[in-house]
Amino acid sequence: MRIKLIIAFISCVTLMAHAQDRFYYSGPQLKLSSNQFYSTHISSLDGQKGESYQGMDCFNNIVVSLQNSGIATTYTLEGSTLTKISTFKLGSYAPHNHANVASFSTQFFAKSDKLPLLFVSQCYKKVVNNEKDVIYVERISNNYKASKLVAKIIFKDVSHLYGYAVQWVVDRENGFLYGFGNTVENLDSTNQHRIVKFKLPMISTKGKKVQTIVLSEKDMLENYLIEDYFPHYYKQIGQGLLIKHGYLYMPIGFGTPEHPSLLYVWDLAKRKMQNVIDLSKATEGELEDCAEWMGELLIQTQGNLYSIRFI
Repeated sequence: MRIKLIIAFISCVTLMAHAQDRFYYSGPQLKLSSNQFYSTHISSLDGQKGESYQGMDCFNNIVVSLQNSGIATTYTLEGSTLTKISTFKLGSYAPHNHANVASFSTQFFAKSDKLPLLFVSQCYKKVVNNEKDVIYVERISNNYKASKLVAKIIFKDVSHLYGYAVQWVVDRENGFLYGFGNTVENLDSTNQHRIVKFKLPMISTKGKKVQTIVLSEKDMLENYLIEDYFPHYYKQIGQGLLIKHGYLYMPIGFGTPEHPSLLYVWDLAKRKMQNVIDLSKATEGELEDCAEWMGELLIQTQGNLYSIRFI
């Protein structure tokens, strides 16, 4: 009995020594730990050989991976298992379709469609057929094995706001369309990066002809340079775009010491650079595009797909 009493006393003292009381303090929350994220290599990509990987987006468990000229490969993504469905040419397939960014819209062409319309950034610096900075609007079939071009959205850049090629991304949560691009050539020392904002155009579902929608400078809701608010923006080539919860995600870089792989996160409302995240050790190769999937960030590189989970 005496031994039990001694053990009980020691246990009580131990509990008292480790007891925690809650107190309060004023001012911003203090945080001593670093922000962290996990990087997972999901799979290598199985597209068409000989064409570079470019835009990518996903809807539910369907991943659409694009390659230069407008080649699409569809996959199912279940957990960490990526399963190929098919490789096919988009309706906008052409040598001048770089297919740099893929961004699902909010609009379904028909109620029976499984996927919303896909906005594909041409991202080609030359004028072709009197068109430049085109968004190709694609309707992917319900078996995910074919696609039809249903519309073209063209930005008439009369004032030459952009000096290279514009990338386009849909803000699905708020119904806007954003353009992002360089004022001059990619790595020119005088280059700056412009953001423009439009109301998201709705595509007509009537008629069989490809619809053409023209956006003018008068239609712009916003027009500004990132460098006016963040003068230290890295002189690098933009690779893809995603908007989620008011943040514009911009992966850049080639995965080399000269051009490291970085992820810029821009607060669209505050016009503030929220984060600059180094992905050089978390991914391999040139970053291409990104998408949100199940609360994680999918990153497409040249030939591989990664998931980034922020803690």
